[in-house]
Amino acid sequence: MRRLSVGMVFTVFAMLLALPTPVLAQTAKKRAEPLPKPRPETLRTKDGVDLTAYYFGSNKGKAAVPVLLVHEWKGQKAPYGTLCLTLQKSGCAVLALDYRGHGGSREYKDRFGKTQEFNLKTMNKGHVLDIVRYDLEEAKRFLQRENNDGKLNLNALVVIGVRDGCVPAMLWAQRDWQFPNVGTRKQGHDVKGLVMISPKRLLKGVPVESALTDPNIASLPTMIVVGEGSNEQSDADRIYKRVEVMKKKISGDKDPEGLKLLTVKEPLGGPSLVSGSPTVIPEIVKFITDEVKSDDLDNPWIERD
Repeated sequence: MRRLSVGMVFTVFAMLLALPTPVLAQTAKKRAEPLPKPRPETLRTKDGVDLTAYYFGSNKGKAAVPVLLVHEWKGQKAPYGTLCLTLQKSGCAVLALDYRGHGGSREYKDRFGKTQEFNLKTMNKGHVLDIVRYDLEEAKRFLQRENNDGKLNLNALVVIGVRDGCVPAMLWAQRDWQFPNVGTRKQGHDVKGLVMISPKRLLKGVPVESALTDPNIASLPTMIVVGEGSNEQSDADRIYKRVEVMKKKISGDKDPEGLKLLTVKEPLGGPSLVSGSPTVIPEIVKFITDEVKSDDLDNPWIERD
């Protein structure tokens, strides 16, 4: 049999490499999967309030880490578009909503079916608690449907709160960890990471302390972002110290793990801190992708009832 020349060998080898195997073709297809186009959503709460939201879906399917963004009081979701898009590009599925009385969620139906508008000046402690038990619960129900469609992993949920929006965000995370699992049925324990931007400790008389001292919440990876010299720095420092103490208590006085404080050397707060500092968004994305895993080992995907 005639031997192939070295040149012919390399030619044949190159031709074989050019032929896509099923595995290579499938991998190429996955890599080429485009990001879903962000889309508006309307969420109807159990007490009949329509909430406007924007959803930034992921192209990672069941491996996608979902992120729920809770804006500040007297704020709205709109200023956080760049943060949401950057998280989406990193593989996360992000839901940003305007909770009741804010942004596009200012109207509701009274008991007579007449359309009324929330008045921020008269909204009180009860409304804050309604945000926790109705608005954020409805946001989770939306993410649960996406989970069951195989578009994200609800078991690896991250919650981001901004300013006094950290109060309902943290209280809802605490609520999520209070639902017991029934047999193999998973009802809660989905929040696996927390980010607090310019956090405040009090909203309309509702304190955040009960969540900070909850061992389930204190054990979660937590990032605090604050502008040096800002109005929120005092509260942010106190919250950081409280979480640090709880983490040491849980670990037996070891150095706290999964706790990060990012102090920006400018007196910025809230949306201006997110958009005005070039380091904030990349650091938030890095923290989430480093600390919260969506896989069979750490936080396996589970279908929900």
